[in-house]
Amino acid sequence: MSAKKPSVATARSTFDAEVDSARKRLEEALSDDSPFDDLAALQALAPLLEKNISSRRLSFALGGEDDETSIVIVHTRTDEELGFIFAEDGEYVFESNLDDYFDDFVDDDAERFIERLYETLRADLPKYEVENEGEA
Repeated sequence: MSAKKPSVATARSTFDAEVDSARKRLEEALSDDSPFDDLAALQALAPLLEKNISSRRLSFALGGEDDETSIVIVHTRTDEELGFIFAEDGEYVFESNLDDYFDDFVDDDAERFIERLYETLRADLPKYEVENEGEA
């Protein structure tokens, strides 16, 4: 027996529910007297990254410059920083140093963010490694 595909109406209501939920969380964060703790969010995210994206190719290092803490993603063979993650206003942000390989993105949910990062790196790391093989 095959699983039924969700109808367009169901997909639309799921999409709207997710947007409504994200909007509610953002409104609560903006109206909350206690601000989003960027450092605590990154400190909680770092071990999850190590656990979910365990790789001999990559390392994740918590660090910071100019009073901004971030998690740096380093390709271990080339020792090149592929990008960094920072937290801001209740969201996690991935910005790549190598726009030719990796797309930037934002997500307000840590688990979804890690899934997107995993998929981004899995899809784009082969091209990076092939084109930078001789530099290692």
